[in-house]
Amino acid sequence: MRKKFPLESRSGNKLIVIIGPTSSGKTSLALKLAQLFNGEIVSADSRQLYRGLTIGTGKATRAELRRVPHHLIDWKNPGKTVSLAQYKKAADSALAHIIKSGRNAFLVGGTPLYVRAVLDNYQMPAVAPDKRFRARHEKFSVSLLHKMLHAVDPNAAKDIGPYNARRLIRALEVWHVSKRKFSDLKKQSEHRYTSLVLGLDCPRVELYRRIDRRVDQRMKRGMISEVKTLLKNGVSARWLQSLGLEYRAIISYLAEGESPKQKEKLVQSLKYAIHDFARRQLVWYRKFPDVHWVAPDDITHTRIMIKHFLNDTW
Repeated sequence: MRKKFPLESRSGNKLIVIIGPTSSGKTSLALKLAQLFNGEIVSADSRQLYRGLTIGTGKATRAELRRVPHHLIDWKNPGKTVSLAQYKKAADSALAHIIKSGRNAFLVGGTPLYVRAVLDNYQMPAVAPDKRFRARHEKFSVSLLHKMLHAVDPNAAKDIGPYNARRLIRALEVWHVSKRKFSDLKKQSEHRYTSLVLGLDCPRVELYRRIDRRVDQRMKRGMISEVKTLLKNGVSARWLQSLGLEYRAIISYLAEGESPKQKEKLVQSLKYAIHDFARRQLVWYRKFPDVHWVAPDDITHTRIMIKHFLNDTW
């Protein structure tokens, strides 16, 4: 085993990171490992931050949340936008609290930008929100927003991708206010943590099978009803659409009119869309430095790696 980690901090604060595409088994593995190693979990999922978004985001169950302390799940009310800077500040605060308490910290999630912001200690741009700018740009399609950002900041457009309207608008907002590129402002500084990054390596065919099974399970649990409840409680359809995937697809389904045929079409198109999303996540994660890829169910090997990491016998 290697002696050094590229993601190393002078402070010596240790952080175990679990990444992987959607449906690869991050939640299940993290719960098992956190119980084995006296840990607490900080979510790095941009949608699990919000209350009421439960079925569509695959949050841990209430029983699972009682088994292991979790942070940044059900943190904000839906309809409010959380910036990357806000997330990073909250995540660093939660991790500091866990480490100070003498427990082991786990950062777990499927939002690559959130994970990178914490691992690489991004120094986020101090640009206040411009409500008028946001309201104007929220009317644009996500593909147009991506083209607009690519014209002024190709690196940020590549990092964010052509699907996340909220992040695209924020990057454009930074450019509009400061005339500086979001990708230039998001500079790295000294790492806060010495990190062991575990990536879940699930064969593509099996990953797609897991995705399809989970979509079917979520539909049975009432994912459509969850969206209806959010709308009834005043959450805007536009904001839900900005979350992408399940929420965007269901909003479109409701607008077209519910029917068994439309529902069957919804389920199938959603499965294909999540397959594509998982592929894009993997492209992101393959760029991460020093990832140790493990099988989702290989608890024995993963447990040995963490033990060596925590005991400085790596």
